Amino acid sequence: MRQSLVVANVLARPMRTLATVLAIAMEVVLILLVVGLTRGMVNENAKRLEGVGADIVLQPPGSSFLLASSTAAMPEKVAELLAGIEGVSSVSPVMVQLNVQGGVGLIYGIDLDSFTRVTRGFTFLQGRAFQAPYEMIVDDIHANSKKLQVGQVAEFLNHSFRVTGIFEHGKGSRVFLPLRTVQELTGTPGKVSLMFIKCDSPEEIPPVVARLKEKLKGYTILPMNDFVSQVSSASNNLVALRYFLNTVIFIATVVGFFAIFLAMYTAITERTREIGILKALGASKQFVLAVFVKESLLLCAAGLIGGVALSFAGKWLLGRVLPSLQVELSTDWMVKAGLIALLSSSLGGLYPALRAARQDPVDALAYE
Repeated sequence: MRQSLVVANVLARPMRTLATVLAIAMEVVLILLVVGLTRGMVNENAKRLEGVGADIVLQPPGSSFLLASSTAAMPEKVAELLAGIEGVSSVSPVMVQLNVQGGVGLIYGIDLDSFTRVTRGFTFLQGRAFQAPYEMIVDDIHANSKKLQVGQVAEFLNHSFRVTGIFEHGKGSRVFLPLRTVQELTGTPGKVSLMFIKCDSPEEIPPVVARLKEKLKGYTILPMNDFVSQVSSASNNLVALRYFLNTVIFIATVVGFFAIFLAMYTAITERTREIGILKALGASKQFVLAVFVKESLLLCAAGLIGGVALSFAGKWLLGRVLPSLQVELSTDWMVKAGLIALLSSSLGGLYPALRAARQDPVDALAYE
């Protein structure tokens, strides 16, 4: 009987029920999409770094793991020193620049020949590699996102570059420019941000790292696996990012709390006479309390299911509209979002349920 009463109460006011379920669903969507976007960008960046194929990454002192960039304090001539070290097969100097034109991303300025030797080159889907100073290549995701075709012009570093090729994504950056051009435009001739190093064999990686540390005191020298881990952990542990996520989660929890609170409070006010009839027929406080708590939990469950479904729909839509944005919807955060929604719904429905259970049957029956 209690279960049928709960379902009947939910169906009695369909518009109010729908509004409550949508509010809880929005709470879940807000949490899942914001966390998914953050994790997706961090993990996708790490995967692209792995795709470079280098064995070791060399950076000057004071470099940022998060952007894999620095103030370009490393002389390009260091590459000559590295090439002479036993166990080193190839060295590719790279200038990394933060691009904020038409979105935020990293641009790699590369020497095409050395980069090809280290990474085994690009897989071109259209066009060819750049050959002139103001030519560029982009990956398929960036081209999709910006609607770029071979032969079109794009703005980077406040200059126009012609797209000569579109390659398969997964080579560290989405946009590659000639190294000399990037050095010229940034006023840093002969300087680079990092160097990718390829060893003769995987077994040579630890000895080469040790030799490099002897030669280059103070430089950051890491095997690629460790470098990728550093980039991921630096992004995940960024203080500003944690504050942002916590703020979003708090706001979403407050929204869910007030949505269920207002819905349950309104429901109890509207059904004051019904509560009086139930109590006059012998329903205990515990029975009335259980009815309204179960109703709030039922609304929470519907909102959670709807929120997860809308999150997947949002991920699909973002993928269609903005292909460069990667959303990672993980099971662990679905569980966390569900627990947060459950907590806010339980707290939001608790006071109205207690109020309903304490009502005097005579006063409730006399309520107009």
